[in-house]
This record gives sequence, structure tokens and C-alpha cells, in this order.
Amino acid sequence: MHLSPGVLLALVLGVAGIVALKVRSHRKRTAALAAQWQAFQQHRNAGRGDLLQITRVYQRGRRGSKAVVTWCDTGRQQDAWFWNWHVPAGAYLLVNASSGYGPHSHNPNVLYVQPGQVQAWVPAQAARAAQRIG
Repeated sequence: MHLSPGVLLALVLGVAGIVALKVRSHRKRTAALAAQWQAFQQHRNAGRGDLLQITRVYQRGRRGSKAVVTWCDTGRQQDAWFWNWHVPAGAYLLVNASSGYGPHSHNPNVLYVQPGQVQAWVPAQAARAAQRIG
């Protein structure tokens, strides 16, 4: 089966158009994520909480998530309980929370985070987008 030059040209132009739209969409998403990161950094610079990253989520329950977090300033890891939130792995958060005894794991140092104690958060992709642009 042979395609006429007109049909072949239409197919090539159609594919090129789809590729161009995908590239433009990706650039817009990258710019939006980078802007989220910049706004997040402004919150951080204003002293609105301590910065941590969700290293690993190991349990999602009806009333929240259990996760391992890494404090970005020290690199220290800690178990955490996020009340009423299924926190996304890799996300960066600014929190004002406190630690206490974890009765289920017998861990004396679990970070307990209530919804109102999260001052700001961004997905992990926001930091990568800011690096690509900046």
C-alpha cells in the first residue's frame, strides 16, 4: 500500500503538531512547578516552619499516613504520623509539629503532624523543575 504525497504530508504534520503540543505542555507544567517551588521557598525564608521531605510512606490508614521523614537542615530521619492526610512520598513540607511517644511502635520520638501544622508543601517534582529552569 502506497500513500500519496498529500496523505503522507498530512500525517507528518499531524505527528509534528502533537509533538509540539506535548513539548509546550511539558514546558508549562515545568514552569508552574518551578513557580510553586519559588513560592514555597518564600514561605521558608519567612520562617514559616521547619523543612522536611517525605522519604517513604509505609502505611496509609483511614485516619492518616505513617511515614519516614528527613529533616532537610540536618539529614536526620524520623518516623512521623500525619493526621487525616495521605501524604505524598517525596513531597517537601514546612511544618510546626512536635514529637512524642508512639504507642504502636514503642518509638519515643514520633513526629505528630496535625493538618493545621503544615504551613506549606510542594510535590517532589517542584524542586526538580526549579533546578531544570534555574
